[in-house]
Amino acid sequence: MKILLLTIPVALLVAYSQIMLKWRMLNIDVVDMQAIPLLPRMLKYLSDPFILSAYLTAFLSSLVWMYVITKLPLVTAFPVYIGITFVLVIVGGWYFLSEAITLIRLASVALILTGIILGVKS
Repeated sequence: MKILLLTIPVALLVAYSQIMLKWRMLNIDVVDMQAIPLLPRMLKYLSDPFILSAYLTAFLSSLVWMYVITKLPLVTAFPVYIGITFVLVIVGGWYFLSEAITLIRLASVALILTGIILGVKS
């Protein structure tokens, strides 16, 4: 249970950052942005408060992750964290971005959750 309590916050932060970036990139006028040279375009992206929040959240997740790996074995913590993040991104993509959840994705989620359960119990 300790492993889940420590890894879920990291997974939530990473999933938020990925979903926020995707959502924001879908809502920025890409056609106009492609006409802007690379450096000004990157500065415009970084001045967007939603994109900035995604990067700050990703940075915060790395700080939390540093704490987590001091408390748990890496060979256990990393697969659990990646698996939970994968599941959260699939659910978040479906809920917030209207992305499709296919039978293959559902099967992969079931396998990942099974792997997390087995990994936590071992």
